[in-house]
Amino acid sequence: MKFLPTLLAVTSVFAATSAIAGPPVTVTFKNQATAEATYTIITSNETSTYANASPKPVTKRPAGSNDVYTVTSLISPDVNYANVRYKIGSKECVFGTTFVNALQPGGYKIPKWNKTATGSGGAICTATITSTNLSTYAWTVDFVMK
Repeated sequence: MKFLPTLLAVTSVFAATSAIAGPPVTVTFKNQATAEATYTIITSNETSTYANASPKPVTKRPAGSNDVYTVTSLISPDVNYANVRYKIGSKECVFGTTFVNALQPGGYKIPKWNKTATGSGGAICTATITSTNLSTYAWTVDFVMK
């Protein structure tokens, strides 16, 4: 019986953590270029994305290969995001995706998913939301670099 309070405390922490987590986003990075892409972290949002990713994004992604990981933010059950950056030489793609379940006048919420892809140095970058789940708000996104 001595362990019961500790067990309850640990269970409560896990329950609280899962209760505040936002819906997961499954990210598929597709390196469709002819050279190896390097996963790079520069901004605080990229740092947070890496910390919240499972499994962790692979640092080096060979040409013609994919990397898949899930990101779950602990900010709120109504918010999640993933911000990632990949480089191939002087080419760079900065990708982002967000989910917000925004409270509207009248007290109801409207879920909204977004995606962005910004290229530089001649990189061709695209972001496509490939699925959304209206029950759990989980979604999947493809980030493609050429």
